[in-house]
Amino acid sequence: MIHTDGMMIRKWLRELDQAFENARSFGPFVLGLDKGECHNRVQQILANLPSDFDKAERVLRETDRLIGGAQTEAQMTLAQAQEEARRIIEQARREAEQILERAQQEQQRMLSQTEVYQLAQTQAQEILESARERAHQIRQGADEYAYEVLTQLEGALAKVMNTVQNGKVLLEDYLKQRVGTRR
Repeated sequence: MIHTDGMMIRKWLRELDQAFENARSFGPFVLGLDKGECHNRVQQILANLPSDFDKAERVLRETDRLIGGAQTEAQMTLAQAQEEARRIIEQARREAEQILERAQQEQQRMLSQTEVYQLAQTQAQEILESARERAHQIRQGADEYAYEVLTQLEGALAKVMNTVQNGKVLLEDYLKQRVGTRR
């Protein structure tokens, strides 16, 4: 935005200077203005703008670079968190399937005897509940991990935003001082 505003101000001043050059005049005066004085003022303003605007543009480029880096890092971190969560959930699903398969096999083996069958059924239920609990814990851990990564990312982005705000304040103070010394 600063870059665009600076370019527009320069453009407008050049257009104003060109308008003074092209304006009909009565001697050195244009509508009651001294054409030469107006031309000199515009040239002075143009000569003094580049250093201030160049500094502002450098701050803007650095801000853009920091934000771009933070966005890239955020995207990479999010992708890693998603991949890690997917891997953990997939592993939990495989473990749950293996536990369930073992429980079913055990259940089939014990079907022939009533007492043993009831015991097996109880054990199978406990194993199944244990597998479900384990899968729940793994999913919960994956969710907490993703939340922690996003919280860290939020902090990093907050630091970048703080840097941007501080840069804006410093630039604003500098511009106020600069304008105050010209008066």
